[in-house]
Amino acid sequence: MKLIVITASKNIENEHLILGKMLDMGLPSLHVRKPKLNEENLKRYLDEFTPAQRKKIIIHTHHNLLMHFELKGIHVSKRERNKKLGFFFQKAKLRLRRGKFIMGTSCKSLSSLDATYKDFDYIMISPVFTNPHGHRPSFNAGTLKRIIPTYPGKVIARGGATLDSIEKAKELGFAGIAFQRYIWDNAEPLATFEKIIYRFKELGLPTE
Repeated sequence: MKLIVITASKNIENEHLILGKMLDMGLPSLHVRKPKLNEENLKRYLDEFTPAQRKKIIIHTHHNLLMHFELKGIHVSKRERNKKLGFFFQKAKLRLRRGKFIMGTSCKSLSSLDATYKDFDYIMISPVFTNPHGHRPSFNAGTLKRIIPTYPGKVIARGGATLDSIEKAKELGFAGIAFQRYIWDNAEPLATFEKIIYRFKELGLPTE
């Protein structure tokens, strides 16, 4: 089952140390989502990781950095996705100069999921879970259980994920789960991540 951690939008104390330890402990996909960083500052941010760690990183902005670093891939926003001609040429340029990489996107409706499914390696849909931060699911569990398995291996559950959500995501047929606030709103983010890894093992779910 795919395990994704998304960075906090703001800077966290000892962030690179924490993220580096997560990656070294087996986190397969780190999504760097830093909307306030310009391209040069994001480049400096990525420079702080080792080459081995960067191979597990997917960036949400400044996709041209894929040609500077050996990264896992890029995440495409709805706004970028809707610039059909520009997106086509950007993707073609990256494929030509960089070769193979992972490319994903996000959706907030099942109709958008159906429209984008074939064009991406993974798709996050949100919000899926309820949690104390105020997330309320946008999708009926019965509908998800019926629909998600028809898109095998690609759909990631995001939004409100907690430790208890891992088993729920598996039951609903999701290919993976993404964590963000559950980790970064905790006083001990690394210990929280360790609990997530342990829960995967308890459930017999390999991380990918």
